[in-house]
Amino acid sequence: MYKKKKVLVIDGDILAYQIATNNEIETNWGDGLWTLHSDEKACKSQLDLVIEDLGANLSADDYVVALTDKNNFRKDILPTYKSNRKEKRKPLVLKAMREHVMEKHNGVMWKNLEADDVMGIMATEPATTEERILVSIDKDMRTIPCTLSNDGSSTEEIPEKIANYNFMLQVLTGDKVDGYDGIEGVGIKTAEKLISKYTNVRLPDLWKIVKGIYKEKGYTEKEALQQARVAHILRHGEYNKKTGKVKLWTI
Repeated sequence: MYKKKKVLVIDGDILAYQIATNNEIETNWGDGLWTLHSDEKACKSQLDLVIEDLGANLSADDYVVALTDKNNFRKDILPTYKSNRKEKRKPLVLKAMREHVMEKHNGVMWKNLEADDVMGIMATEPATTEERILVSIDKDMRTIPCTLSNDGSSTEEIPEKIANYNFMLQVLTGDKVDGYDGIEGVGIKTAEKLISKYTNVRLPDLWKIVKGIYKEKGYTEKEALQQARVAHILRHGEYNKKTGKVKLWTI
């Protein structure tokens, strides 16, 4: 029986950021003088080892590492998207880590997309000869029908209906970290109370329910769609690799 090649699709944004951040060292030289430094070679070596361990733990035949492009289509939908991160300092060696991923670790970066979108598209491509496993701790990965590993050693299946349900939860709650608000005052527990009985409902019908909740809370359908398009992680058929154009989510 033919065995598919097992390929890991690793979230390079989170991996590079975590390692670069965790390896920054504060030094007090006395008399009020402090410096912050980072060993680029040590960070790169740690990233190499983590990727090697992921491959061994998940019995992978190959891997790619997804990174976010400098341009982001979501900012055209919602100009304030991730604007809350502009003033936040990036780790010292983050740029070098990203370059290392692209040069040494099968880095994949597609025009106008975040790493999440690259992963979502790769996970949902049909008729592939590969068994693809998404590797990330990001909760957004649960909005994608996929095989997911969030601990680097075990996997779970996210069926399409559950992925769609999680997507609608995200539309209701928004994501303050990413700079979009969803419905004011609606957190995950409230959102679950509102739609938990609809886990087996088809996405078009679930979307009607979510739009109705937005309307009840004083929002327009246009505002609901804006939030959904920002929250939606792209899947196969929603992106043109040649032109970098995105097909915005709609039903």
